[in-house]
Amino acid sequence: MKKEVDINPYSRKQFLKTAGSTALFATLGIGFVGCSDSSMDAISSEPSMRPGSDAITISNNGNKIEIDLNDDSVSGLRSEGGWLLVDDARTLVVNVGDNVIRAFTSVCTHQQCFRDWRFSNSLFECTCHGSRFNTSGEVVRGPATRDLAEFTVVIENNTVTITK
Repeated sequence: MKKEVDINPYSRKQFLKTAGSTALFATLGIGFVGCSDSSMDAISSEPSMRPGSDAITISNNGNKIEIDLNDDSVSGLRSEGGWLLVDDARTLVVNVGDNVIRAFTSVCTHQQCFRDWRFSNSLFECTCHGSRFNTSGEVVRGPATRDLAEFTVVIENNTVTITK
């Protein structure tokens, strides 16, 4: 006696439901890729350093930050385009060239995300919702509508001092 084996475990309805969902997701995926802005993806970089290194000292309740540029953990900040995120002080720091380092709050003015940043092509992007800011802290693309607060930066003897 032969036993029949069903090689098609899906009913026509189940197949169409699965195929329709797959087609929908594929279409949406293509749409998301098509809507992305490759300018940020081209040279996306991670910050040169996160807190926890001896190179960064935070004092006065987070109102004063000192960064020792001689420390290899922050070596990226020595060059134009180098940047770092100081999580503990909620601060973004960037070398804009010509011996100029700027510092801003890392608290996005849209919905106060403060840890999810990337920097590329002279733009900071808060990856929570896609707001972008230039190296002057100005909004260049929303949803944020307010600029990032800038802090005072002094460079002396290879030490960057940021005062909030």
